[in-house]
Amino acid sequence: MHTDPIMVSDGAASTLLTIQYNLVAGTLAQYAATTGSDLVSLVEKILRWDVIGQFCLTELGRGLDIFRMKTSATLLPTGEFDLHTPLPSDAKFMPPTVPVKGLPCVAIVFAQLYVDGECRGPRPFLVNLNDGYKMCKGVTSMLLPPRGGSAPVNHTLTSFNHVRLPPSALLGNLDKSNKMHRDFMSSIWRVAVGSLALGSIAIPNLQLSSYIAARYFQRRHVTSVYGHPSPIISYRTQQLPLLHAIAQAFVLKALYKWGVEQFMDKNLDVRVRHGIAACCKAVMIQHAQVANYALSERLGAQGLFEYNRLSNLYSDVRGISIAEGDILGLVADTLAQTYELPLSTHPDGPLALHEISLFDEATETVSSSSDFTQGFMQYVQPRCQLMVESMGHRMAYDAAVDQGVSQCLVDLYLINATKTDAAWYVEHGVFTRRAIVHMEDAALSAALPRLEEWLTAMEVEPYVSSPIISDKRWEEFRKTLPVYSSPRAEVPAQPNLVLERARM
Repeated sequence: MHTDPIMVSDGAASTLLTIQYNLVAGTLAQYAATTGSDLVSLVEKILRWDVIGQFCLTELGRGLDIFRMKTSATLLPTGEFDLHTPLPSDAKFMPPTVPVKGLPCVAIVFAQLYVDGECRGPRPFLVNLNDGYKMCKGVTSMLLPPRGGSAPVNHTLTSFNHVRLPPSALLGNLDKSNKMHRDFMSSIWRVAVGSLALGSIAIPNLQLSSYIAARYFQRRHVTSVYGHPSPIISYRTQQLPLLHAIAQAFVLKALYKWGVEQFMDKNLDVRVRHGIAACCKAVMIQHAQVANYALSERLGAQGLFEYNRLSNLYSDVRGISIAEGDILGLVADTLAQTYELPLSTHPDGPLALHEISLFDEATETVSSSSDFTQGFMQYVQPRCQLMVESMGHRMAYDAAVDQGVSQCLVDLYLINATKTDAAWYVEHGVFTRRAIVHMEDAALSAALPRLEEWLTAMEVEPYVSSPIISDKRWEEFRKTLPVYSSPRAEVPAQPNLVLERARM
């Protein structure tokens, strides 16, 4: 679903779909098999959108330290639970929980379970939030201002004032666990699914942005040094970011296919599957953000306007780019050899050598420190992003080669990944700076003549609303603009189609 180009048409709708189907329906389905028909019926309603589902995990004052959440659910003598938010900083942060269009809203709310004064760790509870018109008793939702630059979602702060929950609200059992953190991570396993799913939106994101840029580069002409009109696609300054974005779209598609296969392998440790998802998301988001910024700059002033989509695409991806929690934990576990991610299928390749070297260097540094934690925080933590991206680059390259992605696109991807840490490759004698430049030029020269082939293969033209891709589109768009002229203002006829955004 997330690799379909329609997912980038409205970032808000994509967010709501992911919450509804992955986090809520996916989590409830885990318990429905053993709980009974009531939960099965609720899942069916959620899948039909008869009920809105939300996933209330993160707290305003906790951030990534969510295992130590402060929202509490206390078992009462009656068997009911008292759900409470102690302080304003303990409110659940982000999920859109205000009443919408008469549709009732339920949420999976995570809270610390207290039994006889003993904390038994974070547990999920099923909670009614509103009936579509007003909030349920004891539940407060405070609407936050909209995020800048992206399609609006009604993000909120949600708190609970001694809300009584029935015994059936607890998803799971009351038993005390001797592996509390592991069980908590298991209860939020759909978050890892979301990492892979949301990260894959970078694929249609790259496809759409590169298609818009390519058509504009072909249409826009400037006077060449020879005095003749020349399309700006003929300049390397346009060709480089465009072909790199296209190469990344094809390579990431191969990575996503491989990542899904790995994630669905039940023989793999769940932590390994989480690690794969984190690597995939990190590198997908990295490529989309860099490409959208570079391409929008090459559009000139046109890149600033929402109607051309690139600024929106950048902002939407930025909203799903917060992966630090996945990244820090993944690097720490890898250095501690808690588990091992799949090894490279091309271990002698430059990206695999780069990945191994970064982790060997980090291991040597923290091992030689008198305090492992201090060494990790001082040296490794600032480099976690680079280290995880190095794994993601290697995984993407391996997947592309193994799945037969066109060699010139693979070569472009390899060069782009190399340039993210060119100093290492020069320092270790893998490439010289001049060699990197010549390799990039050769790959680009091989890929450019096939530009139309790549654009057609992406199959995104029906989803492109930008008016700058053709003279005809621009003229149709120009006629819709308000006109101020002398002696009187001319009001042009308005188009019949109006672009709507999700409003939940």
